[in-house]
Amino acid sequence: MSTENLLRELAELSAASVGVLAPPALDSLAASILDVAHGVFGAAACSLAVLDEEADELVYVAAAGEGADQIRGVRLSTGRGIAGWVVQSGQPIAVSNLADDRRFARDVAESTGYVPSAMIAVPVESDERVLGVLSILDRDPDRFGAAADLELATRFAAQAAAALDARAAFADAGTVLLRALADAAGSDGELADALRANAASGGRLTEIASLLGELNRASDAERRLAVRILTDVLDYARR
Repeated sequence: MSTENLLRELAELSAASVGVLAPPALDSLAASILDVAHGVFGAAACSLAVLDEEADELVYVAAAGEGADQIRGVRLSTGRGIAGWVVQSGQPIAVSNLADDRRFARDVAESTGYVPSAMIAVPVESDERVLGVLSILDRDPDRFGAAADLELATRFAAQAAAALDARAAFADAGTVLLRALADAAGSDGELADALRANAASGGRLTEIASLLGELNRASDAERRLAVRILTDVLDYARR
């Protein structure tokens, strides 16, 4: 078996192992948080944008309410919009009249078919950095003051941050396993070098491994098969 083919199998199997370990509801947790926030704030819409540091863009990964289907997947430069201002400053903000705020990216809102009048936006942060922005659009006008809702929104943002951290941890597990396999293969040789190179660079095989984490939805028999094959491949690598 060629090194390339073996690497591909290892990537797929590492993803299978990650899928067995990952909480089944992890991918839908952010959406669930937004659904709750949508109801609590009586908002027309809520959204979660995650920072893509390499592209210097915010990517809208989850949404609830008006324009939700249209905003998911939209990318916004961190130099634009209220959300961009929040991720750059790390500060929460409440804007009561978006039409008068020059930072408002009206064209992006129009592309979703829903243009809000007011907005609360708070940073989603881990201990080390800003991960993204949680936005609450047109909350119930009969609710108490915006300052109190800003504080409440930061609590929802903390839950979103925990979900993103957990998701990142399981996504990274494929890379960790590739490194472990490299160590098992020995310090020298083409296989060990190729494994470490893919793990260090986050290359195509590692990306495939992350995507194939969908195996966590497979049957118990399929998971057992994956573990058995992984054991065989590890035996091969050690030889």
